[in-house]
Amino acid sequence: MNKQTAEILQSVSALKEVHPEYPDKITVFPMAIYSTQREPYVRDANMTETDTKWKIAIDVFKKQGSITAIADEITDKFGAIGFATSVQQANQAGFSRSIITASGVVDNELRRVYQATR
Repeated sequence: MNKQTAEILQSVSALKEVHPEYPDKITVFPMAIYSTQREPYVRDANMTETDTKWKIAIDVFKKQGSITAIADEITDKFGAIGFATSVQQANQAGFSRSIITASGVVDNELRRVYQATR
């Protein structure tokens, strides 16, 4: 999901930069910084990981104005492939910031995303 996350974020035309880690300075706006976390969800009898639980955190920064349209586009894109998303506003002095969290379970064989209940 690291590569797919970068591709999804890069498809958001309003974002000028996308990074997998925080740069030394945040000088280009709007910008997205993402991280992914994975854990095995289902293993078969051969201990092959058939399903993986993913949590994707995305920080979006904008110098001035509303960040809602960008956050909505990102959540729509992740929602379209099956991820559940939430958005938290975390504005800071000098710029707007939204923290987007996307979570879901990926079936590694069928390449589908679903929501787990356990």
